Amino acid sequence: MLAVALLPALLHAAPPDDWEPVPAGQLALTRSVIEPGVAAEIISWRVWVEDGVNGIHLRQTRDHYVRLKIYTGQGAQDLAKLDIDYPLRDVQVESISARTVQPDGTVIPLDRRAVIQETVVKKKGEGLRRQSFAPPALRPGCIVEYRYREIRYGDEAASGIYDLQRDLPVQKLIYYVKPLQAEGWSLRQMFFHVAAVSSPAPTGGYFETSVNSRPAYKPEPFSPPEYQQRAWMLQYYTQSELSSPEIFWGRYGRQQWEWFDPYTRPDKEALALAGQIVSDATSETERVRRLVGWIQRDFRIVRSDDPDSLRAAGLRKNGSLRDAVRQKGGTRWDADMVFAGLARSLGLQTRLMRVPSRRHLFFDRNMMNEVFLSSYQIGVRVDGQWRSFEPGGRFLPWDMGPWDEEAQPALLCDRDSSRFMDTPIAGPERSCLTRAGTFSIAEDGTVEGDVTLSFDGHWNATMRWAFEGVTGAELDSTLLEEALWKGLGMKVSGVELLRGRGEREPLQVKCHLVLPGFAMVTGKRLLLEPAVLDARQLPLFTAGTRRYPISFDFAWSERDSFRLRLPEGWKAEVVDVPQPVREPGLAAYECQTRVSEDGREILYQRSLRVGEGGLLLFPQGQYARIKSLFDQVHERNQATVTLTRIGTQP
Repeated sequence: MLAVALLPALLHAAPPDDWEPVPAGQLALTRSVIEPGVAAEIISWRVWVEDGVNGIHLRQTRDHYVRLKIYTGQGAQDLAKLDIDYPLRDVQVESISARTVQPDGTVIPLDRRAVIQETVVKKKGEGLRRQSFAPPALRPGCIVEYRYREIRYGDEAASGIYDLQRDLPVQKLIYYVKPLQAEGWSLRQMFFHVAAVSSPAPTGGYFETSVNSRPAYKPEPFSPPEYQQRAWMLQYYTQSELSSPEIFWGRYGRQQWEWFDPYTRPDKEALALAGQIVSDATSETERVRRLVGWIQRDFRIVRSDDPDSLRAAGLRKNGSLRDAVRQKGGTRWDADMVFAGLARSLGLQTRLMRVPSRRHLFFDRNMMNEVFLSSYQIGVRVDGQWRSFEPGGRFLPWDMGPWDEEAQPALLCDRDSSRFMDTPIAGPERSCLTRAGTFSIAEDGTVEGDVTLSFDGHWNATMRWAFEGVTGAELDSTLLEEALWKGLGMKVSGVELLRGRGEREPLQVKCHLVLPGFAMVTGKRLLLEPAVLDARQLPLFTAGTRRYPISFDFAWSERDSFRLRLPEGWKAEVVDVPQPVREPGLAAYECQTRVSEDGREILYQRSLRVGEGGLLLFPQGQYARIKSLFDQVHERNQATVTLTRIGTQP
C-alpha cells in the first residue's frame, strides 16, 4: 500500500517545444490491450515538473503532454469536451493547445480561441477553476493530443499529489521531476496503491517516475475517499531525516507543545473570566460545556484575519491569548486557543491535538509528513478521559467535530508523551433528519402538501453549507439537489429556511410539494405508497459486485411522520405494514402505517438508523450483506395502501 523513498531518477530531456510524430502503429490501434472494450484510452500522459523560487516563495511548473486514442463512436462522444480542473488559489493554467490526428494522418489543430474558462462550485462549498475545450473532428480511430502548463505557488508547490491512475486506461504515465536545489532540503516520494518505477539518477536535471498499463479509476457509490483507492504519488520537501513513525511524530508533537504551552498559559484575566463562566457548575463535563457555550455565544468569530474582515467586525488582529480574551473576538483559531486557555485556568489538562481528515485519504502513521495532520482540535481531560473539542467550528453542537475528523488517529501533542488517540464517532441519534408533512391525495393520483425538514448534527452542517449564499429561485433547485429529489418528478415551491437562533441549531426547511400521478390509478382503485419522499428513490446499491470497501461519511438517523388525506368518498381497503429490518452493528429500520379513527387519513411513521455501534467502514467482502439490508429497506419504502371508493364491492 505505502512505500517511502528518497527521490530517485531516470533519463529524459526537457518538455518538447512542438508536437511529436505519431507512430503509424498508434494510428492503427483498434482496441485497448489494457481494458478490452473501452471506448478510449490514454496512450501516454507525460508531465515535466520543475521546482524553483520566485522571490522568497516556491514556484513549480508542470508541463503536460497527453495523447489519447479513440476507439468507438461513444469514445468520440465522451471526449467531445475535455476539462482541466485546478484549485481556485495558488494555481494557474496556461498555454493550452490541442490537435486531432485522423486515422490517415491528417492533422486538425484546435482554435485556441475556443478554450473556455469558468469557476466550478462543487458540493460542500469546495470550488475549482476549469478550462475546457472541444477537440475538433473526432471520430473512431483518431488520436487527440493536448498540452498545457500548470504553475503552482507556495504550499501547492511545496507538496503535491501526482496521479498515477486516470479516469481512462493509460498505457504509460511518466513524471519527469527537476527538484529545487536548496541546501538542507530534500525531496521525498510516497507511493500509494501502486508499484512505480523510479530512476536512480537524473538526466539533464530530471528524475523519472513511471507506471505502465494502468486500468481506469472507476468510483463506486459509498466508497472510501478517492485517494484511498486511486494510485498516486506524493512528493514533498522536508528538512527532517527519515526516521521511524514513533520518532518522527514524537518530535513533531513536542514541537507543537512547545508552541502551544506558552501561548495558552492563562493569566489573571483568563482565570477570572473562566471562574465567571463556570460559576456554580458542579462537574468537569458541565464546566467544559459552559466554556464551549461561552465561546460559541459570546466570542465574536470572523472567518479571516485580513484587515478588512477584522475592521468590519470591529476587531484588531490578536497577537496573544490576552488580546483575544480582552476583545472577545478573533478567528476560529483564536476562539479555540481562548477555550484552551480558559480550560487550563480551571486546572484541566489541556493539549493541542493535530487531526487528519478522511475526506480525501485515510491517515497512516507511516505517512511521516505533518501535511497529513491538516486540522486540529483541543484535547481536554474530562472525568478521567481525554475528549476533543472544536468550539470555533461552525454548525455543530458543543461536543461534536467535523465528520471527516471522526474516527481518526489524532496526535495528542505533549512535551514528553505525544501519542495518537482515536477521535469518537457521534452516534446516529446525533445527526437526525426529521421530515414531517401533511398531504392530500387527488383522484387522479396527484399527491400534494407541505413538508418541514429538520437537519441536526452533521446533516445541519451539510445543509447549511449547501444553502450558504443561496437565495430566490435557487432555493428550490438546491433543495431538489440536496434532498436527492431531482429526477423523481417532484415539483418544489415556496422553499423557506428557518435558521433558528444560531447556526449550530438544527436548520429547518419548509416547502410545498406536488407529485403528479404519484398514486397509481387502477380501475376503481388507487395504489398509494405512504413513504412519499422515499418510494421513488433508486436503491442505494445497484451493482451486483463490488470492487472497493463500503464507507459512510457519518452515522445518521431518519424520522418521518406523514398524514395523507384521502379523496372525498374514498377509504383504505388494504394496508400493507412492512416488517422491521435490523442488522446489528449496521442499521435498523421500522415503519408503522395505519388508518386514522375517522377513516379519512393514512398515518405513516418511519425510522431508519445507520451506523449503530460506530461502524462506518466495511470490507468489500460484506457488500452482499449490506446491499441485501438496504434492498430490504428500499422494498419496504414501496409498501402500498389500496384505496377504493366507499360503496365499491370487493
